[in-house]
Amino acid sequence: MKKYFKLGLLVLTIFSTISLANPRCEESLFKPEMVNSPLVQKMFSFIEKNREKIIEEWIYLTEIPAPSGHEEKRAEYLKKQFEASGLDEVFIDPSGNVIGIWKGTGRGKKIIMSAHMDTVFQGVWEIKVRREGNLLKAPGIGDDTANLVNLLWSIRALKQAGFKPNNTYYFMGSIGEEIGFVGMEAFLDSTKEKFDLVIALDGDLGKVHYGALGFGGGRVTFRGPGAHTMQSRGVPNPNLAVAKAIERICEIELPSKPPEKWTIINVGMIGGGKVTNAVSEQSYFTVDLRSANQEELEKAQTKIRKICQDVAAEVGVELEMNLNERSKAYQIPGAGDSFLVRTVFDILKFLEVKEIEVDPLGSTEANVGIEKGILSVNLGRTYGRYKHTLSEEAEIDGLFLAIKQILLLIYCLK
Repeated sequence: MKKYFKLGLLVLTIFSTISLANPRCEESLFKPEMVNSPLVQKMFSFIEKNREKIIEEWIYLTEIPAPSGHEEKRAEYLKKQFEASGLDEVFIDPSGNVIGIWKGTGRGKKIIMSAHMDTVFQGVWEIKVRREGNLLKAPGIGDDTANLVNLLWSIRALKQAGFKPNNTYYFMGSIGEEIGFVGMEAFLDSTKEKFDLVIALDGDLGKVHYGALGFGGGRVTFRGPGAHTMQSRGVPNPNLAVAKAIERICEIELPSKPPEKWTIINVGMIGGGKVTNAVSEQSYFTVDLRSANQEELEKAQTKIRKICQDVAAEVGVELEMNLNERSKAYQIPGAGDSFLVRTVFDILKFLEVKEIEVDPLGSTEANVGIEKGILSVNLGRTYGRYKHTLSEEAEIDGLFLAIKQILLLIYCLK
């Protein structure tokens, strides 16, 4: 008896160790036969029948300028559409987010599904969309206006088909995503509700992130006394400091795998001096540092700081560093094997979405949920090119695939 007790204890210990090493090892909720259900077919049919109306609203919304901090007109429009769709409660919160609540039976989860209203185009107040075949072209046509349309028409299709959710959904048009997830952070910080999932509608179709990238780096400035070229011998030169620092920073060894430790550095901007015949009095460069792992982020940040301090001492210049210490990397253990990620992957595979990528390298509003320990992912809006430029393009057909992925996910989640 003692022998069997020891054997049982050993098995229990092994099982517990496996469970702790991979706390989430869950099954996908999606089954291909679900697509044949009358409810799903009714939703898909509704979307196809309204194809031109969807494109027209996409164009209309894109032509409402909404640079970060100026989302009010889009918010007004979204609020009216949420109300018209028959959501149970619709309001604009103190931060400017538009919230539409669809109450479930009370037996399900509480889920946030967000798309951000703002664009990066400060000072652009006139936008005209061009339609060329399967493409729409205009600043903001994809990021993230396409997902505002996806959100609206998903709600309409669900309502029209007679979907009755068990979960309670908080549909959100958020503010300030492009300047640091401002709206989502403010909402989650202020609400008393406890949420089970955050689904951020953002990114390219097929890209799914279940972890939150951390951001480091920033601006480094060197200063010196300056001098005319003729009197420059031996004068500390901030440009020399910039050159030395950049060279050493680019030699920092960074992990590229596993994905959970992926880290990268880029020197994006450089400048200094005012004339050709004088030593610069002030020179600078910027560093963009990103990592899926907070420990790796901090290690790289420490190396950057030490390099700049050493170079300043060697060259004899003053140093000013403004480095980002706030945007940290977060990972939820086992998230990559969770029911949510597995379900999204299976849906994308079924829809034959090209170039599916599932990784922990997120940079969307899902990051805010992950930081707070809420299982969170993003869903892409369509295929596109030239994001964050005045030449931005988005594919029309991809938008309809994106709507279908949302509908199937909500159908699976119930």
